[in-house]
Amino acid sequence: MKGGVLQLLLGFSALVLSSCSGFITEQVVYDQKGYRVGVEIDPAIKRSHGPVQNDHPAKFTAEELQSLLGMIEVSGWSGTLVGILAPPRPVPLINDEDLREVSPYLARAFREAGPTERVFFSLANRKAPYNDDRTAGALFLRGPYLHIVVTDHVSIQTADTGGGEEKDIRDTKGMKLWVVHPAKAAAVPDAEEPRWAPFETAHISVNTREILALRAARPSTSASRAAADQMIKTSPRSVGKEGQTTSPVTPSPEDLQLQIRELTNSNQDLRKKIDEQAKQMKELTDEMERLHQELEKAKLKRSTPRSAPLP
Repeated sequence: MKGGVLQLLLGFSALVLSSCSGFITEQVVYDQKGYRVGVEIDPAIKRSHGPVQNDHPAKFTAEELQSLLGMIEVSGWSGTLVGILAPPRPVPLINDEDLREVSPYLARAFREAGPTERVFFSLANRKAPYNDDRTAGALFLRGPYLHIVVTDHVSIQTADTGGGEEKDIRDTKGMKLWVVHPAKAAAVPDAEEPRWAPFETAHISVNTREILALRAARPSTSASRAAADQMIKTSPRSVGKEGQTTSPVTPSPEDLQLQIRELTNSNQDLRKKIDEQAKQMKELTDEMERLHQELEKAKLKRSTPRSAPLP
């Protein structure tokens, strides 16, 4: 009897534990300094019409994630008329300082995520740690595309609910995501577009290979720009013997006198042209005046009545 009760209790405990584990939908990888990064169930998987999975685990480096997320900007407004009067200006989704610190933990989360999971992040405003507004969203890799969804951002204030209630999940702050030039957002085919959750309206997708290719090409561009800057810096100077750089050459007095004579001649030619134009204008004015006088005389002749003949 006792053994049967013990088995019943153990079975019930196992059932409770298994049911409780079913409610665990996220695994936190990092939770310090106002940063919270982890892995959660991807709701877009369950919403898909057909079988689909994310390409996780994914091996991103911290530098690669900095390049990918560094290209993303966000704009929006909430609870004001600012968006009607003037379009909001995009700002970086994650500033450089936060991105450098959080990217290693995002890379770790991608390595620990499963095919039905995505990586989430929630970053507090380090300058206003007691502010409820945070930069929050999720990332997942599916095929060639990195999909990014944002649910909150520190730069946009939450709408006032009027009664001190929590943030309305429907308040997406009018957010829109942008990709910084020369990169561009990916045109995902309809068949591959994720089935986003109802209130995850601020999302964007990028082709990871294209963005990382731009990152790889950037050092050569920087090197060529540095070489051009160096040429600009050294161009005013003359190079002497054995590669020694000398100071800029000072014009001689003869060269200065020649330049003055050339300017004087140019001014004289210009003055002659102005005098000729003034002379032509005077001739045209005199001609107009003569024609005007002849026209007035003609009018007087027409208007003068003829005298009647004497009887």
